[in-house]
Amino acid sequence: MVGTELKSLVIKPDYQQIFMYSAITWNRHVIHYNRQKARDEGLPDVVVQRGLIGNYFAQLLENGMHHCADILRLEWRVLQSAVPGDTLTCSGVVKQIHEQVADTQIEFDLLMLNQNRELVAKGTGTVQLAD
Repeated sequence: MVGTELKSLVIKPDYQQIFMYSAITWNRHVIHYNRQKARDEGLPDVVVQRGLIGNYFAQLLENGMHHCADILRLEWRVLQSAVPGDTLTCSGVVKQIHEQVADTQIEFDLLMLNQNRELVAKGTGTVQLAD
């Protein structure tokens, strides 16, 4: 039903998770693993990667659909940096449902807020219900 909310996903990224994500994605940008270099670039600390934020949104959709749907599309925009120790809350709400004879697709609006209720990222995701 349009307006239905997914169960929120709360994540507290830490230095190790951010470093390991850089390693597995071959992301060598030092702002993701070197505090001093991040500060030299005007950041408060190392920052959570855009891709990792997208993975959090994907996890929200997977959990919310109880692993009974395929993610067809996921788009997001990071509006503010997130750093280790932040508490990030991902939420999603059903925006549209497209029912066809062979399949059903559900479109979600996605938000990520930090512990201060500031908007970190927003996006949309579309899933297709599994047969």
